[in-house]
Amino acid sequence: MNRKSTHSQRFRCLLHDLQRAILDLPEPLQHAVHYAVARCQPQYAPRPYADDWREELYHEAVVAAWEAYQTYDPDCNASLYGWGVRVIGQRLQAFCDSVWGAAKRECEYPCDEETGKPVEFPDPNAFEAVAGRILVCAVQQALQGLATLDAQVGAWYLLEGLNEQAIAARLGVSQPAVSKQLKRILAELRRELGVENAEKSP
Repeated sequence: MNRKSTHSQRFRCLLHDLQRAILDLPEPLQHAVHYAVARCQPQYAPRPYADDWREELYHEAVVAAWEAYQTYDPDCNASLYGWGVRVIGQRLQAFCDSVWGAAKRECEYPCDEETGKPVEFPDPNAFEAVAGRILVCAVQQALQGLATLDAQVGAWYLLEGLNEQAIAARLGVSQPAVSKQLKRILAELRRELGVENAEKSP
């Protein structure tokens, strides 16, 4: 009687959809869900789940309960309740181990002592990404000053990463012809961009 009263109190605290999901289970599995969740001591919540830890546990338990229902063999020695407690308990144990393990590794994000705002750490790859984008834009602009076919070949080679053989196949010409064309195109781009050596040469 005590156990049923405790389960009833916990049940009323759950979200309506979660209550409905539990009520859809066979009664032995409903009791198994409440029992397995209670064993996880939901009153102690990891920091990321401080506000909804109990609901998370019940959600995992309901999913496990349906697994137990589908895999239950009436001819085995265990009752549906006993089988449910086993399956639900295993799932909740794995879930709790994962969440609590992550919570232990988590630390407070450092804040500025004066402003109290989170400290912004410079991204070591940010400058390279910006510089790369600037270079791409400069190449695109320089290509616009070339003849239409040269601009297309230059874009294929420098921006899309096609090799000479692939470009030759697209144009229906020989690879040496493409190589010669690319040397001329790159020379023009070097002059336009004011650099002595192109980043990529055929």
